[in-house]
Amino acid sequence: MDKARQVLKDVFGFPNFRLSQEQAISRLLADDNALVVFPTGGGKSLVYQIPALCLESGITLVISPLISLMKDQVSSLVSRGVKAASLDSTLSADMASWVKKEVMSGQMKLLYVAPDRLNNENFLEMMSHVKVNLLAVDEAHCISQWGASFRPEYLKIARFCEEQDVERVLCLTATATPEVVNDICRSFFIKKEGVFRTPVFRPNLALRVEVADTLDAKLNILVPMLKEEPIIVYVTLQKQAETVAEALALRGFRDRVLVYHAGLPAPQRQEVQDKFMSSERHVVVCTIAFGMGIDKSSIRQVIHLFMPKTLENYSQEIGRAGRDGLRSTCTMFLSAPDIPILEGFSRGDTCAKRDLQLWLQEVAMKAPGKDGTLDFNLYEQSKQYDIRSNVLGLSYASLELEYGFIRAITPFYTTYEISPRGSSERASVFKDRTKEGVAIRKYWRDKGDKFESNVVDTAASSGLDRSDLAKTISRWEFSGYVQIKPSQVRARYALLDNPMPKSGDALKQIATKMFAELRKREEDGVAKIKEVLNLATDDDCIPRSLSNYFGGEDTVPDEGCGLCSFCTTGQGVTFTPQPIVAVDRRRLSAILGACGERDDPRLLARMAFGITSPRLTALKCSTSHPLFGSMVDTDFNALLHHFDEECKKVGYKSALPPPVTATKRTYSQTKTTSSRGGRGGSSYGSYKRGRRF
Repeated sequence: MDKARQVLKDVFGFPNFRLSQEQAISRLLADDNALVVFPTGGGKSLVYQIPALCLESGITLVISPLISLMKDQVSSLVSRGVKAASLDSTLSADMASWVKKEVMSGQMKLLYVAPDRLNNENFLEMMSHVKVNLLAVDEAHCISQWGASFRPEYLKIARFCEEQDVERVLCLTATATPEVVNDICRSFFIKKEGVFRTPVFRPNLALRVEVADTLDAKLNILVPMLKEEPIIVYVTLQKQAETVAEALALRGFRDRVLVYHAGLPAPQRQEVQDKFMSSERHVVVCTIAFGMGIDKSSIRQVIHLFMPKTLENYSQEIGRAGRDGLRSTCTMFLSAPDIPILEGFSRGDTCAKRDLQLWLQEVAMKAPGKDGTLDFNLYEQSKQYDIRSNVLGLSYASLELEYGFIRAITPFYTTYEISPRGSSERASVFKDRTKEGVAIRKYWRDKGDKFESNVVDTAASSGLDRSDLAKTISRWEFSGYVQIKPSQVRARYALLDNPMPKSGDALKQIATKMFAELRKREEDGVAKIKEVLNLATDDDCIPRSLSNYFGGEDTVPDEGCGLCSFCTTGQGVTFTPQPIVAVDRRRLSAILGACGERDDPRLLARMAFGITSPRLTALKCSTSHPLFGSMVDTDFNALLHHFDEECKKVGYKSALPPPVTATKRTYSQTKTTSSRGGRGGSSYGSYKRGRRF
């Protein structure tokens, strides 16, 4: 550990370790796996960066889901003289080639990649020649199906570790319930003593709750709070970020307010981030796209102007306040009209059972290729079967993990754009007399200064193996002869010994079970919204309830934090969600008249509630349609029931949708105040001091 302490001082400029950094680093240097659960801003990155500089040989590979976070980390390391880089889709061909050369030469100490990079043939080929001394998995909670942010591609990280003989693994997260911790430890063989947790309770944070019915009411409360200090204001939607920022500008904050969301061009996002980091007075109005990797210790307020959809999100985002240990305030607004939007995020992922069955039929009936594998264009399948891409990924993961029919292996690119670096390099490519090199040149398309090779078509025409053709192109790149730009990715799966059934009845049973699991995830998502409401309104200290949720019982003093809304008033706030109205027959008829599809009641319910899907987009019945979201005040399951009755009348058969004149709806238009027909079945009830009535 002497070298680790020296690196801490000489490279990073810190006199001492914090939290459990030293113990975790010591375990890694002793060649044991570890899990670090530190709050946002707790110094998780040092736990792998320091071992990376202490280990004599090999490279530290960091798996991170956000390109912006990777770039921030790399920039910071490079400024300290550390050989670090990221390998991502934003790199130029020259830069990507340089990174690969440095990795292959053994000069690179830390390489950051996104989890889907583990599916890249060229990357896996490169890493097979490299010793991985440490693999760090950031946002490791994404591996757990118990978590709110489960991502199927994270399931492949453990397999990568095994196949690449990774020496040691470090998992890192800021938000992990006990169930999620168990999942992570099971996946990466982490022993109980290898888990290093820090309580989520931060005694310098005052967690407050405000209730407001409209955006204007929120702004009336918000404006007096905006002191001359760094402040983050979180919203849910990109449009909300623009609207709130403009409203604040009109109220006298034009020189202070910034706006940030994923829909802005990358240079503009970087400019906003730089301004916020260098200022002590700016207010940034943003979606959750802002904040990952923001290492600013003096943020005095984090305000959720629109309620977060999970306690995991809430905990991570408030963790950006008061990292210097000084008093900071985190305010959450509760507003009845905001809840259906959050519910829409949860409802939107469930597709129709019929579409699942049709997708299963394609997978079951697909003839294997020459290499014995199945391959699919997931983008096209998502559109064809009206299944969102993340749900399609979950469904394939289910076939692999739950049923054991297939195993996801390296996807491949169909097409390669090949650009020789110069005349001598071009000559080297033409001197390649291997059968693969000859075939590539025979069938590629000459595009002047570059060539386009479809390796699938070339394999079919030449009788050669597609993967050997791809390896040849990669070899040309590694040798410095060419730059390559792959495109048209296809997912690939190996068939396992347990064959997938082909009969309609068997596939229907699988589709039924998978649909039930999707419905459960949907209801779990809605339940997480209720958990946020319960935290905000319960008759208990808010930090204590939050700590208990993450397994940190007995971390908050018996008398409470003394700063939150409950501790300062002696009671939880009173909040009543917007009444859920009964189904309005006239609005129901309007939706039925606008969309002629009758084979999928969920499709119609999505349109009415304001939840987009690939098929709705193709039908022009999505965000650009004036009736999209027109029944957002109605219970979703009640909508589903009524549309199912209508579809049943015509035997679940479709008709051509009538032409409509579409005008784009604004966010405010999706909020309706009508209560025609009285109350229906509310999903939430009332929240008065934390109790439902």
